[in-house]
Amino acid sequence: MSSVKTYSTIAKDTSTQDDLDFEFLRKKGIEYIEALGSGLWTDYNAHDPGITTLEVLCYAITDLGARLSLPLENILAEENNPSFLNEQFLTAENALPIKPITALDYRKLFIDIEGVKNAWLKKHEKKVYANCKENKLSYKPFEIKEKYKKEFILNGLYDVLVELDELDSEIFNTEAKRNKEIKSLKEEVRTVYHAHRNLCEDVIEIEEVENHPVAVCAIVELKPEADEDKVHAEILYTIDEYLSPSLRFYSLKEMLEKGYAPDEIFNGPLLKNGFIDNSELRKTELRKEVRLTDLIDLIQKIEGVDVIRDVTINNCDGKPETKKIWNLCIPEGKKPKRCDKSSFSYYKGFLPLNINKKAVADYLEAIYDEIEANILDTASQKKSLELPVGRFSDVGNYSTIQNDFPEVYGVGELGVKSTATIADRAKVKQLKAYLLFFDQIFASYFAHLKNVKDIFSINGELDKSYFTQMVENVKDLSELVSANYSSDDNITDILFSDLDEKVARRNQMLDHLLSRFAESFSEYAFLMKQLYGSNTDAAVIKTKEGFLQQYGMIGCERPLSFNYFEQKAEDLWDTGNVSAFQKRIALLSGNPNYFRRNFSDDPLEIYEEIDTDGIIEYRFRFRSKDKEILSSSSKHYHNLTSLYKEILDVKNYGRFAENYEIKVNTAGKFYFNLTNPNIPDTTDEGHVIARRISNFSTQSTAENAIAKTVEFVNTLDFNEGMYVIEHILLRPDVTKDTAPENTFLPICIDNCEGCEGIDPYSFRVSIVLPGWTERYSNVDFRRFLEELIQKELPSHILAKICWIGYPKSYDTKGEENEMVELEEAYKAWLLAKTDMGQKQPTTKLKRLIKIMSTLHTIYTQGTLHDCDDDEEQQDIILGRTNLGKL
Repeated sequence: MSSVKTYSTIAKDTSTQDDLDFEFLRKKGIEYIEALGSGLWTDYNAHDPGITTLEVLCYAITDLGARLSLPLENILAEENNPSFLNEQFLTAENALPIKPITALDYRKLFIDIEGVKNAWLKKHEKKVYANCKENKLSYKPFEIKEKYKKEFILNGLYDVLVELDELDSEIFNTEAKRNKEIKSLKEEVRTVYHAHRNLCEDVIEIEEVENHPVAVCAIVELKPEADEDKVHAEILYTIDEYLSPSLRFYSLKEMLEKGYAPDEIFNGPLLKNGFIDNSELRKTELRKEVRLTDLIDLIQKIEGVDVIRDVTINNCDGKPETKKIWNLCIPEGKKPKRCDKSSFSYYKGFLPLNINKKAVADYLEAIYDEIEANILDTASQKKSLELPVGRFSDVGNYSTIQNDFPEVYGVGELGVKSTATIADRAKVKQLKAYLLFFDQIFASYFAHLKNVKDIFSINGELDKSYFTQMVENVKDLSELVSANYSSDDNITDILFSDLDEKVARRNQMLDHLLSRFAESFSEYAFLMKQLYGSNTDAAVIKTKEGFLQQYGMIGCERPLSFNYFEQKAEDLWDTGNVSAFQKRIALLSGNPNYFRRNFSDDPLEIYEEIDTDGIIEYRFRFRSKDKEILSSSSKHYHNLTSLYKEILDVKNYGRFAENYEIKVNTAGKFYFNLTNPNIPDTTDEGHVIARRISNFSTQSTAENAIAKTVEFVNTLDFNEGMYVIEHILLRPDVTKDTAPENTFLPICIDNCEGCEGIDPYSFRVSIVLPGWTERYSNVDFRRFLEELIQKELPSHILAKICWIGYPKSYDTKGEENEMVELEEAYKAWLLAKTDMGQKQPTTKLKRLIKIMSTLHTIYTQGTLHDCDDDEEQQDIILGRTNLGKL
């Protein structure tokens, strides 16, 4: 039978109707010429010099179009740096995985631990009783009237059931050694959980799953050629796998071959040993029943089995059953396991078979060895999708179009003929100058293509967004360029610098990148400009860049809380060991420091003075760590809003030495002021924004002091942040039936009477912020941040937001500084909690609960309008400001 031959043909119509289609471009060009100049130009044939010029330009456009159509990895590739793409892009294993969210995710993490065969997460049931008469909670019912009784179950608490691999009896030959290994594995499971703990959740018990013994008895007839020892081994393995299935790890290649897309494969936590198929994982939930029909079906499919004469299942409790059991129920939280009362008989025809136990053991060992080898092989295979390797194409290289003209034009590398007249030479120069205009346009396009990788970089290293380059290989270029510029100067660069709106264009680039992650900073940017003017443009750009640079972290860690389990003190305080929610809020609000730390240790001091009219005035100063005053306010302020606006200017302009002015006083001593460069008029009150109340004997000493001040100001940030206190972590020990008095969070009597619920623990957080900082004291910024918190916090978590306290330096007129009190109590409780594990440090817990129950939000002070005073006044907003004085 002859095969049918197939032939490949070249398409007759290769027109693409775009920038790669020379004929299309030529035709379009002539159409434009006809539309614009048909009254003067009627010859559009190939011999016409204008058409020749058009054709050369069309060819140059196709060159540009061809480079634009190159694979992206080739456009971005760098010469002599093949790893450039890996430095710029997050690979799949870094961009796609996420910290565990679902029970399946946690199960994968635990199964990835060596020695753990399977694991299950289940809700920990703990009932709490409420006394609505006295507003109390307890783990024991109250002896009160029924109408005052309420109760609820704590949500967010879990137990982990772990099925361990069969431990080698030769290694763990004593019960003590085996128990020690089991304890070690449980601790590793707990450690892994806490490293991936979700916000407002916690684990209580980690226990080895309890077996429920099941007896399986079968009489099986084998085929004549079957190896009875091998068949018996496979039947035992099949039954055990049915009762308690094993999970296998797959390599990336195997998962792709199974038809999964990369985003499906990498969804969830990244594991050490490979990938687990979610559909297979769901099938390994603890069995609620054992079905006889399932066992019959599985045994019948084993090679060598001919007929199943009889098979039964039963509990291993010794109680006889009067009828055949088809479905055997398994108690909740237990795992069915084949017991030693199981029995198997084999026949070939009518002849009974004897089973060699040693041979069966060898066959079983071979089965498990093959599985183990597959796990090791899978773990050693690549778990990442390789980025394409780019080939450096020098996409920015541009050579003049003049060398593409026919030699007769005299504009190419050979130049004009030696016999050309002076008039002809002048015409050639004129044509070259005319073509240089097009040359420069093309050169700039190619320069932009070369720099596209830098334009869209998140690192912000460029100081411009327009690019150009000198046209290369133009014969006698120096005769065409103005004598005012050397051959190395780029005239168009100078022109572009006037056109380049760097801030606006950089913002557009960053907004484009942010939109790819469905993120937006428009509201934040508008608010910052409204509060602080155009000086914040650079800060907004820095915020966007910082957010994008951290996106690999905050995208992966989004559900993650902090790890409090067995941490060192330095891992809990003055540390970035905080929830991903806190990190995200900080980055979205332009705060580079999301560490848990003491907010009251603020170098900024704000103090009050009362003038002769009895009006409160505000001033500020900055102190170094050794308490030296480095900068002070140059005037007084009647409201905190204007004071904080000035503080922001100090932080912005104080970072540069050129903004400081050295003066000489009447005694001949030197001092200096910090000035606003946007207000150069020295008679304007806004010119000086801060001062140094110190005199220096020489100018060089003053200059050294300025350098020290600049260094200090550059270390300042907004001193913003938050404490996210998870109420579920404040619970009394749930493993006990009683709890010490005053260790429960208080409840609100209104919740007892309403439908809101009385549970103060489940999925609730208290978010505490320093209410005195320059942005946090602003009503509009508070509103923005509160809305951002509500939007970013998981929808099932309820937050109480408090803006509290003052820096340590602030005179609270004898009252306790709530922020200082809370910091001390929260830190003490955290450090004790990590050492005590499930237990609570009772004394420290009581103190923390007492302080949290009495927190009061501080509001900015507003004043009623004084018609006789034109000075800017703070508006009164109900629920957001305190009423001050006229």
